[in-house]
Amino acid sequence: MQIFMKHIFQNLRSGILFAGTVMLISTSQVAYSDDVSVDEKASFEKWLEAVRVEAKDKGISDETIKLALGDVSLLKRVIKSDTNQPEVRQTYARYLKARVSDWRIEKGRQIMVENEELFSAIGKTYGVQPRFVAAIWGLETNYGTYELTIPVFDAIATLAYNPRRAKRFRREIFAALKIVDRGDATVDIMMGSWAGAMGQPQFMPETYIAYAKDHDGDGLRDIWGNKGDVFASIATYLKHYGWNDNQTWGRKVKLPKGSEKQLSNDRQGGMTPGRACKSYKDLAAWRPLSDWQEKGIRRLSGDDLPKRDLSAALIIGDEGDDEGYLVYRNFCSVMKYNPSFKYALGVSMLADKLKGGAQ
Repeated sequence: MQIFMKHIFQNLRSGILFAGTVMLISTSQVAYSDDVSVDEKASFEKWLEAVRVEAKDKGISDETIKLALGDVSLLKRVIKSDTNQPEVRQTYARYLKARVSDWRIEKGRQIMVENEELFSAIGKTYGVQPRFVAAIWGLETNYGTYELTIPVFDAIATLAYNPRRAKRFRREIFAALKIVDRGDATVDIMMGSWAGAMGQPQFMPETYIAYAKDHDGDGLRDIWGNKGDVFASIATYLKHYGWNDNQTWGRKVKLPKGSEKQLSNDRQGGMTPGRACKSYKDLAAWRPLSDWQEKGIRRLSGDDLPKRDLSAALIIGDEGDDEGYLVYRNFCSVMKYNPSFKYALGVSMLADKLKGGAQ
């Protein structure tokens, strides 16, 4: 309760008062948009009641169940977004141009200068280069400026009800309930994206429980409004998945003309990837940089690859441009944040642009 009231105090202090923070809600106040049919309403309400019963069986308090699951909406637009993600639809060139934009580069450099002391402390404490923390923050919520408008419980309940990823998001419901029940956050603070990702680093509830950090020691893991907690949480997540701050992510490279198909089919490699990479079977063979050099791959400038014999895998981007990306094991740590080559490349290439701060 002490932490619960501290959240309310902090919201008042910052000029934000979330309506209904301490108001209990009847379990019958389920809202729907016009595109939800009568049959869907009945089915969802029956399903939701079973979730409430299971939550109680798991030890979640009646008060938390009422607050969190008493006024949940079935959002059809969330299901539409889930099947229409830009990482799948867009070309590499289009995706990366939009994400590594001039605005993000300029804003990111400015923010790194403004928060230089904090970023430096994060880098030293958690062992992750600050530019990668800033790049994830930039892609996820435009450095905390993107307005999060969807209640987390609406989003995850909708995705748990939908069969496509029901099992995974049902777990997220109980994780989110646990966050509220133990006073880490209030229901109204828990605003996020269409997928239920919360706060400035866009952590799912299970991820929040496992990796969110209270960097300043104030008793809260505030990923909504505390920059130190936001940066530390991102860094902790990357470090858990094997981030090595003595390495970078990789580099964009030039391929021998007309070699895309041959290289993409070449899966015979002699190096074992790190723990974070093992689940990504779509990555090509892991080889030392000297092997890729022998296959004719060069830096974009045409110069030789680095002499340091790091283990690297090749990602081939858009067909016909004779370009690709040699990625190191840190790339897999970024992929744990979002398992998309395009997303991880967006983070990595933005981080390169932020190197050196305002320079």
